[in-house]
Amino acid sequence: MGFLEAYLLAAAAVLVVVSVLWTLSVPLRDASIIDMFWGPLFVVIAWVLLYAAGDVQIRSYLVTALVTLWGLRLGFHLVTRNLGEGEDSRYRHWRAHGGELWWLKTYYRVFLLQGGIALLVATPLIAAFMRPGELGVVSLLGIVVWATGFLWELVADIQLTRFKADPDNAGRILDSGLWGLSRHPNYFGDAVQWWGLGLIAVEPGTWWALVGPAVMTTVFLTLSNDVIERGMKKRRPDYAAYIDDTPPFFPRPRRARG
Repeated sequence: MGFLEAYLLAAAAVLVVVSVLWTLSVPLRDASIIDMFWGPLFVVIAWVLLYAAGDVQIRSYLVTALVTLWGLRLGFHLVTRNLGEGEDSRYRHWRAHGGELWWLKTYYRVFLLQGGIALLVATPLIAAFMRPGELGVVSLLGIVVWATGFLWELVADIQLTRFKADPDNAGRILDSGLWGLSRHPNYFGDAVQWWGLGLIAVEPGTWWALVGPAVMTTVFLTLSNDVIERGMKKRRPDYAAYIDDTPPFFPRPRRARG
């Protein structure tokens, strides 16, 4: 499968998915449903490529399986966490200040934008189908890296879910476990998984497979962290102290308070 063919297939799949989600979001008045389907969006890309590729080998199957496991787990986690909670506060704020045509603006300012980012992130998927040969040492290292990131993100999500489920923790900040090593350990684990996928797919002729992990990491380090933390500072007065002694992304032992 050639580069252009693979990317056109991926773009077509993304366009269909985000358009359907946008159509559903209009009567629901909930643009944040795109966030819940961020992971499954890559699952669709991978399976469309797998179906279209015909004769594929171990690398293609492996990347498809790992992306499917990551995407469906993340999607299930976000759906069970957010379903019934209404539109996310960020999107409610934009809706309140977006004018009468905000429902239309969401198509290109939210749905197509996230679809475009997904196509940049998806480079390991494209590379895996362009050079689907045998796995080498770097690919095996990528499997270890992916598994490490998967477990890290899974544990971080479980810790946060249990913390929020305890009524005694209302209004408090989770600052123990992985959340004591990083303010966003779930994002860190997610990024590590994509670096693992990049290592599985990369070869001398597909060096650009690492562009996707770099884009994902950059989004986490800038946009995602900033948006979440601005809201947390407003809602949680003690979040400033958490910021002072806990690293934003890359984990390390926290500084002692006082």
